[in-house]
Amino acid sequence: MEPLINYFKDIEVHRILDVGTGRGGFIHVLKKTFPYAKIIGVDPHLKSLEAAWENFPDVSFIEMEAEKLDFDDNSFDVVSISMALHHLPKIKKGLKEIKRVVKPEGYIIINEIISDNLNSAQEVHKMFHHFRSQIDRLTGKFHRKTFTKDAIIQMLKVAELPVQFFFEQRKNVNLVENDADLAEKVNKMKLLLEKIKGRPEYDTLHPQIEEFRTKALKYGFQPATNLVIVIRKKMKA
Repeated sequence: MEPLINYFKDIEVHRILDVGTGRGGFIHVLKKTFPYAKIIGVDPHLKSLEAAWENFPDVSFIEMEAEKLDFDDNSFDVVSISMALHHLPKIKKGLKEIKRVVKPEGYIIINEIISDNLNSAQEVHKMFHHFRSQIDRLTGKFHRKTFTKDAIIQMLKVAELPVQFFFEQRKNVNLVENDADLAEKVNKMKLLLEKIKGRPEYDTLHPQIEEFRTKALKYGFQPATNLVIVIRKKMKA
């Protein structure tokens, strides 16, 4: 995330909100980028927040939905949302709330995996993610497939969120370097599939596990590309 750190190196930031913080996966990036800022993380899932608090005891975590942020207007210098856009049931409402709580001329940071222009190993990751997201939807959890880069940019244009800067981040690592790593991923898929046993989708999804295994052995399993976007809120005329 060096481009992000470099972008903000001369910008004074005191208060940050991390929306959809989950287990706090983006907090370490925020701490490196804004070492002196106070950070608050919000997420609707209490178990995730408990894990986040264990990892970052100096950060405040609050159970809260992105679409209903319980903060005053213009409260934060920076609001971030990482790997969570595709989890929001109402993206337009969530972006509107994020925009509301950012100070005039404050910043919004979006970090989201994308589904296009991936190499073969990244396509294996996308397959794994989409398998999981489909089962989540079938079991009542809101979990979209990943967006394309253009779809995210268009989403922000509609929300009148002017993009200042963006870059793509790739991690050139293979997450299934040995048989044990691959077996762990395959077992996770099998456990997920058991959640919908007896439903018609079970037979449709079952062959994807072996397809995943074959492709992971051939190409590897590399994280999909992240699109990192910096937006600056306009001052009202």
